[in-house]
Amino acid sequence: MQTIKVLIVEDEIIVARDVAGHLEEMGCDVCGILMEGEEVLPFLEQETPDLILMDISLAGKWDGITTVQQLKARHDIPVIYMTANTDEGSFARAKATQPFAFIEKPFRKRHLRRTVELLIEQILATTASNRPEEDEGLDSFVLQDRIFVRDRKKMVCVLCKDLLFIEANRAYSTVHTAEQAYVLSVPLNTLEQKIPAPYLMRVHRSFVVNLTQVQEVEDNLISVGGNHIPVSRSYWEEFRRRLNIL
Repeated sequence: MQTIKVLIVEDEIIVARDVAGHLEEMGCDVCGILMEGEEVLPFLEQETPDLILMDISLAGKWDGITTVQQLKARHDIPVIYMTANTDEGSFARAKATQPFAFIEKPFRKRHLRRTVELLIEQILATTASNRPEEDEGLDSFVLQDRIFVRDRKKMVCVLCKDLLFIEANRAYSTVHTAEQAYVLSVPLNTLEQKIPAPYLMRVHRSFVVNLTQVQEVEDNLISVGGNHIPVSRSYWEEFRRRLNIL
């Protein structure tokens, strides 16, 4: 599995070390901790991180936003801002640099972890899509009965038959099993194509369900793993046919 390298730019060393500890728990490689924006460009000449966590209020000549403006002119590296500044002026300047996300300080470990995990999913997906196609044969074999999803430090195998349902949330999707829910930075339409199991069916613009896991049907609602999921009118007849309702 690819290790994600992260550069932290933060002038409060206690905060920087705390963030580094959480990232390392997730399996990331913290390749550097810098305290001034002016140090970033020289650092990038020697090391190329996959992600930069940037504090907006740095003590040097460059604040975090100016630093990102400088590095964006030379490097294409995703940035997550860490900030205690919530004023509209700072937000507007930072937004113009097109960061991946903002994390307000003092940050919550769960928020940090989820934000970074979502970006890691995008990085890994982009890397995979850029690989050259393998020759046909055994090298091109792809597992069809399972998917692997990121869960903290590891990639977890989820059998397609164990999926309960998949829920859309804008650009993200949540894969629900009986034991756990996994948030992925993949749209529902893309996931639907990547999991060609015949027993998975779209029943709503926001839901794909495992037909073998349906427990009850009442009006336009179905029960899957104790969750009530709507069935849209446009999918109802196909749903009835595939569920073999008498």
